Amino acid sequence: MDMRKYTSGPVWPDDVRDGPVQEKIADVSISDKYDAPVLHFENGDTLLLSPPNSRTMGRAYTTKSNMWLGQVVELSLGHYTENKTGMEKETVVLKPISVLQPSADNGGTKAALPSLRDDLSDDMPF
Repeated sequence: MDMRKYTSGPVWPDDVRDGPVQEKIADVSISDKYDAPVLHFENGDTLLLSPPNSRTMGRAYTTKSNMWLGQVVELSLGHYTENKTGMEKETVVLKPISVLQPSADNGGTKAALPSLRDDLSDDMPF
């Protein structure tokens, strides 16, 4: 019997207080309560994405949730200042670890731009 249901849950700042952890994304959903993305990790834990963590995922792995599957991210302890009270609070900060591999789904590889140095090295008669 798989007991992950009873041993996993949301990742909180206390879960990363002793140091960063790396997790592999198994699924992505949208929270009905908060209308925000939720990452589901292979170990059964979840992370509700804050706007900064959502932007980080979009920049690293595109804005298509299917491109997030299988990616490895690091979760660590972070801090922010709450706007209403000005108090500093703890949060979980997400950092992309795996590199998005080029594929037909994400536009393939970017074309290499010619170096300006190469253009200046041409022999030109004066």
